[in-house]
Amino acid sequence: MLKLLITATIFITSIYSLSFTDIDGNSQSFGTYQGKKILLVNIATNADEVGQLTQLQQLHQQYQDSLVVIGFPSNSFNNEPRTNTEIKQFCQNNYGVTFKLAAKGNVTGAGMLPIYNWLAQQSENGVLNGTIVGDFQKFLIDKNGQIIGVFAPSVSPMDSTVIQAITEN
Repeated sequence: MLKLLITATIFITSIYSLSFTDIDGNSQSFGTYQGKKILLVNIATNADEVGQLTQLQQLHQQYQDSLVVIGFPSNSFNNEPRTNTEIKQFCQNNYGVTFKLAAKGNVTGAGMLPIYNWLAQQSENGVLNGTIVGDFQKFLIDKNGQIIGVFAPSVSPMDSTVIQAITEN
C-alpha cells in the first residue's frame, strides 16, 4: 500500500494580499511581483550602512528580470530625518537609485508598516518571527511569497550568501 505524505504551508496572510505606499504616494500591491523574488530593505540616509544603496542598485540592475528590490525608508532607529521628497532626491543624486522606494514609515513599534508586521509575525508569514535589529536589514522573499533569507544590516547586499539566495531557485 502506497502512502502519500502531503505537506502544505499555511499562510495566515499572503504577502501578495498586502500593499505599500511608494515614495511618490502611490499604492503598490505586492501581488504585482508574484513570480519574482523580492528583497525588502529598511533604509535610512543617515545610517552607517548608507553606502549599501550602491550595492542594492547593483542588485537591482543585475537581477531585475527575477528580483524586485524595495527600500523602506524608516526613522525607527533614529537615522532618517528627511522627508520622502528629500529621501528620494538623496538616494537618486548620491547613489543613482532607480529601484523601488516606499514612503517613509515605521519598521518597528507602534504604527509599524503592514509589510513589516507581516515579516515580524510567524502567525502572519507562516515561517518566522523576524526581529528588525537595525537599518539595512534585508529580507528575501521567494517567487512563491515565502521568506527564504534574513540578512543582518552588516551583511553587504553583494555578499555571496545574498547572491546565492537570489540566484538559487
